[in-house]
Amino acid sequence: MIAKRINIEKGNDNSCRLGRYIADASHDGEKLLFAWHEGCLSETYEAALIEIEATQGMNQRCQGSKTYHLMVSFRPEDEPRLSRENIITIEKAFADALGFSGHQRMCGVHKNTNNLHMHIAYNMIHPEGFTKHEPFRDYFRLSEVCREMENRYNLVIDNGITHDQNKQPKINQRAASMEAHTGEKSFQSFTIEHKDVIVKALTDSKSWHEVHTALAEIGVKIVKRGNGLAIASADGRGAIKASALRRDFSKNRLTQRLGDYAPPKRSVPQREGYQREPIQPKTPEREALFQQYRSLREKRQLRLRASQQEYRSTKTRAFSQFSYQLQTLEKRILPRKTKRKLTQMLHLERRATMAELHETYERKIQKIREEIPFNTWNGYLKWKAEQGDRTALDVLRSKKLNATLDRLDQGMQKNSPETFAQSTHSMALSEKQIAAAGISGKHRSRLLAVTRMELLKAQEKINQGTNPTRPLIFSGTQHTIDNNGVVIFSLPSGGTIRDTGSKLYFSCDETTEQAAVMYGLARFGKNIHLRGNSIERKNNKHTTLLRTRTHQPNIARAQQNHQHSLRKLSELDVVRLGKKSKMLLQDNARRDMER
Repeated sequence: MIAKRINIEKGNDNSCRLGRYIADASHDGEKLLFAWHEGCLSETYEAALIEIEATQGMNQRCQGSKTYHLMVSFRPEDEPRLSRENIITIEKAFADALGFSGHQRMCGVHKNTNNLHMHIAYNMIHPEGFTKHEPFRDYFRLSEVCREMENRYNLVIDNGITHDQNKQPKINQRAASMEAHTGEKSFQSFTIEHKDVIVKALTDSKSWHEVHTALAEIGVKIVKRGNGLAIASADGRGAIKASALRRDFSKNRLTQRLGDYAPPKRSVPQREGYQREPIQPKTPEREALFQQYRSLREKRQLRLRASQQEYRSTKTRAFSQFSYQLQTLEKRILPRKTKRKLTQMLHLERRATMAELHETYERKIQKIREEIPFNTWNGYLKWKAEQGDRTALDVLRSKKLNATLDRLDQGMQKNSPETFAQSTHSMALSEKQIAAAGISGKHRSRLLAVTRMELLKAQEKINQGTNPTRPLIFSGTQHTIDNNGVVIFSLPSGGTIRDTGSKLYFSCDETTEQAAVMYGLARFGKNIHLRGNSIERKNNKHTTLLRTRTHQPNIARAQQNHQHSLRKLSELDVVRLGKKSKMLLQDNARRDMER
């Protein structure tokens, strides 16, 4: 497990808004597992939000944020051991370690990513003394609680920091968040990759001119920043403290050796340096996608900039026109009441015109954003993956796996039908029949994971016609793709199935487990391995299912239902009526139709 504080700026501190985000109020709890509150006198969640806001209002001398936002992320393998009681106990351990045990707090567990995670909003204002509590060196305490809870509940142990660790992390939290969000390399990562060149330039140089010349070879420069020195990119798109690379690169030590800082006397030729390149491994497929992304992003920015300039120029002309009308009105000789009424009408007309211009501008901007709905590299990959681009999903996942995963469509290659595995032959035949029947027109171009889920939904609909009493498991299932390329299926029952490409993770309830096993059989074939809340393909092709649980009848029944649905689906008649092929049940077949 990993715990980190999410910094909140003073101007963005809103406890009610954060509390509603934790409870997922804006999306009707689509990503919420459960939420609760502690330390409040109010019984309901909404009333507790008002109580916390009132408590924070009692302290008017506080400088900075009054809310401490903590996020705790768990591994997918840990979900079976994370009951509601255990998660509440973990939250109390963090509150005790940070000194917030007597403070008010809002807590919630989200399931919208591959990693189950908990959000906690601590009110830093004490509910009785109205004093602010700011934890000191909280990152050490957070790491200690993580290691303690991992040992107590037998969770997967993650890397952490200790008091004995003098080395700083490779990149700070802000740069790591930027890379995770955008999928592009941060300037800190660039400087760490070229650390040897920078260290050599700052160590071996005898003057500031030699330093500037040596750093220009990699497209960076050293500049004054506040009371210290910073290593910055040539175009100014990134900068870090020089002492972050080595302690002896502080301003005092460099000036003692090189003298007072002196900027370059003449322009030093700069080579191309830091570029916001993808963090995924470099492959021809990634390069082709990245070029398309840069072209579309440039087109998006040009259109947005043109719309903004058009709006500003139109707004300026409108203001000039109304100013001219006001000046003309002031020069006219009219009764005072008449002039005042005309002036009021002119102001109202100007306000309505400006509102109409702003609405038109917003519609244009929204249209551009809908046509090109991304602004980051990760956003582009997710957009392409949603459209069915298998290469985009491979690149998205390669950030974590460092290699291209299985080809997602090995059993569907048109040029080599003889390579179909025996376990997926009936599945491929069923998909072909469903495509001819017009059940789903988009699944042929979608990802294999989504295709399998579409097939299960179609099978369930067909089975429902023969047995109406059978409960629906897959109908209404929605899917999303996160920044790591994980396909997340949200079942109507509230459970989730997360497909990472080589392994499945599912929520710990009986209905979701049954759905996950059926989906696993459709995804990997009969040779699957079930352990805890994960399913993966087995290496041994001669065994069917490794039983590692005591309650196996549900799994066997799910496997039988899946095989039975495939067999029934393959026996249906596909007939041609006019220009379209349709799949008809036996009761709807007619003799005058040719097969």
